[in-house]
Order: sequence, then structure tokens, then C-alpha cells
Amino acid sequence: MSEDLISDLDAFFSKNYCNFDFITALPSYEPVTVAMLLRSGNRVTEGQQSVNERRKICYQPQKEALLAELKERYVDSSFTYNFSVASLRERMASLFRVRSKGGALLLALVERYGETPSAMPEKLGIAPYVWKKILRGYFVPEKVLLFKLCLLLGVSREDSHTLFKMYGAYYDFEDVRDVVVRYLIEYRVFNREMIEKAFAAYNLRQIL
Repeated sequence: MSEDLISDLDAFFSKNYCNFDFITALPSYEPVTVAMLLRSGNRVTEGQQSVNERRKICYQPQKEALLAELKERYVDSSFTYNFSVASLRERMASLFRVRSKGGALLLALVERYGETPSAMPEKLGIAPYVWKKILRGYFVPEKVLLFKLCLLLGVSREDSHTLFKMYGAYYDFEDVRDVVVRYLIEYRVFNREMIEKAFAAYNLRQIL
């Protein structure tokens, strides 16, 4: 089962990862040529978009070797804090309200997916006072905390998009972790062991 997971993840990753500076620096990478574009069925006149598309791992002649090199050489430097401080206006507003719009959405999702709000700080690895201030809008959850929440709750793709939009977060397909998390949410892989295997396969720091 885990072998199938990694195989499917590798295929998804190869089609979507687009840090071309990193990809093109790997030993097995072959530069895109006019002949490669013609073989793909793309018109050369489609320009840079076609070239960049062909730079993706899935189109490379030695894609398995290229992906193996990426996994071997990748260093996870995507550390971020779990939260940031909101703007002065939002901090002032938080003094006079119990929940922000974002906080109300967080609580609704937690309850919808069968969790207890009071248990979330421990599961997310944050202090209870931080969770309370996030709900009130004094603190803003960073993307890594939203990832944790989505994976812990097992949220749908639609609910994850609603949550990300609320906090101005988005998937960055130049970031290895973002591509892996997108796969896990897209295909509803929420088993803790499988999540850990997926992260380990790409040398990512575990977030759960």
C-alpha cells in the first residue's frame, strides 16, 4: 500500500512541481529543444509556456533518475512559524469580539469534522492561548498551521480552499512541501502513517 502511495505521489509531483531553477540544475536534466516541443504536439510558437511545461519532470527522458536526484539533494528549508501577529487594526478589533470571521470558520470546520475545539491546541502543537487568539483574530495562522489542521481533520479539497482563501494562503508549486500536501488533500490521504511516509520520501520535516 505504501509503495502504491509513493508511486502515485511521484507521478503527481512530476506533473506539478515547477521549481525550474532546481530541476534544471540536476545532473539528469536534459534541456528543452525544438524537437522535444514538436514531439509533444505543442507548436513552437506557443513560446515560453510550452518550454516551461516541458521542463517539468514528467516530460524528461530520464524522469525516474531526475526525481531520485531531486529527492536526494533536496533540503527542506521551508520552516515557518505557526502564526504571525495580525495588523494593528485587527488586533484592536480582537479586543472587542469573541470570534473573527476566520475564527468562526475554523471552529465550524473543527466541529464539522468531529473534533473538539478545546482539544485542537494540543493536536496542533500550539499553546491554548495561541489558539484562542487565532480564533479572535489577534494572531493569523501561517500556511504550515493550516496544513496541519487540514491533515488532522481530513478536510475536503473544497473546505481547504475556503480556509486558505480566508487567510490569503495558497499552494506554491515551486515548494516541495506544498506539492506533497496538495496531493494528500486532493486524494484524501489522511492516515498518519501514510502522511509520514509521504513526507519522508521527499526529505520533508514532519508537521504532524
